[in-house]
Amino acid sequence: MNSQTEKPLTFNQSIEAERGIIASILVNSKAMDEIAASLSDDDFITDSYRHIWSAAKKLYDANEPIDVITISNRLQQDKVLEEMGGLSFLTSLANSEYTASYAPHYAKLIKRESVKRKGMTLSEDIRRLTLEDDFETIEEYMQLLDSLYTYMRPDTSGKMKSFSETQEDYFEFLSSTTENIQTGFRNFDEWSGGIGRGWLYILAGRPSIGKTAKAMQMAASISKQNVGDVLVWSQEMTFNQLKNRILSTESGVNFSRIRKKTLDPFEVDRLKEAHAKFNSNAFYVEDSAGVTIDHIVATARQIKRKKGQIGAILVDYLTRMNIKQNKGETWSRAVGEVAKRFKWLAQEIQCPIIILAQLNREGAEGAPQLQHLRDSGEIEQEADIIEFLWQDPDDQSRDGVVVQSTIAKGRDTGIQSFRYLFKGWIQKYEDYNG
Repeated sequence: MNSQTEKPLTFNQSIEAERGIIASILVNSKAMDEIAASLSDDDFITDSYRHIWSAAKKLYDANEPIDVITISNRLQQDKVLEEMGGLSFLTSLANSEYTASYAPHYAKLIKRESVKRKGMTLSEDIRRLTLEDDFETIEEYMQLLDSLYTYMRPDTSGKMKSFSETQEDYFEFLSSTTENIQTGFRNFDEWSGGIGRGWLYILAGRPSIGKTAKAMQMAASISKQNVGDVLVWSQEMTFNQLKNRILSTESGVNFSRIRKKTLDPFEVDRLKEAHAKFNSNAFYVEDSAGVTIDHIVATARQIKRKKGQIGAILVDYLTRMNIKQNKGETWSRAVGEVAKRFKWLAQEIQCPIIILAQLNREGAEGAPQLQHLRDSGEIEQEADIIEFLWQDPDDQSRDGVVVQSTIAKGRDTGIQSFRYLFKGWIQKYEDYNG
């Protein structure tokens, strides 16, 4: 580290930075506008400066004046004024040579040292947790570790910015390569530009419409694009059952013959060739029933930290998960809370999350509507894309099953309709323009 500000501060320098920021506030209370959101009480190592900061923050949050008198009154109420030096100590700080313009610099130094101290504490907590062995499963242990890490992570919420100060960033953004990820379905990708990182994509349909087949095609296509690992949670099918479908699509070997294991040597060779080719794709599957949102979040965060990027997450399907329903909470609300956490996760780790869902029995005829999405209210609110798969009995083809696709919600894209030809004998969806 070559920068002077990146070198570790000595204990005295840390105290001096804390003194500087408190003095800056007393010199000009407007300094709080730039630093109030970036620091908390536990970022300070000196009791006196921690008390003053806490008092100033309370005054700021209440939109009250911040000066020697108001802070001393607040400290008096908290019964800590005398133990930290009294009014004379505050007055000496206000009369010091510090200027408010340095407050953001002091705040960065204090936050940096605070995070380092918390990192040291975190390492001790991890060691204690490991030695105590007070957990029943590895998953529980990993969730405890993740909660410790999340607790120490600094608040990264940004500040309000104007058009003018973000002009350069905006045009740099426009000139950069789009980060949208292609689904492998040309008509949809050309219309939408692909699916965005941070999107929550709900793929819904009634049983036997081919939701899993289409979702697996999307996941397989994304895994070939070098955009990060694709993580699949399959709660109804084993990994081998998923492979049956994926490799049938990839090899062209009849799905029914794979499922029944009535393959001739030539077909086995084609499957081996397809499997060997697919081995290089970043495609991972966990075939566990009843997974929790906590488990998915912890796993995704771990892989994000290890690999740096995730291409997509796919969960088949939402209401098969082990969803905690609190006392007095409706099932729809509980499902909605899980959908909300999926949206947060998508934004946090910057990857699309594709969730399979079911439709209600009502409205079985014709194109599904948003109200037909099971437990729809909360899910609809969080989703960026909602796609319905359904069949129109008047739309037929000799070459396969014609499946209608309705994009019923598109936060950035708008709504649209597509047609696919589902070739069930190789579990493959194709764009259909016939």
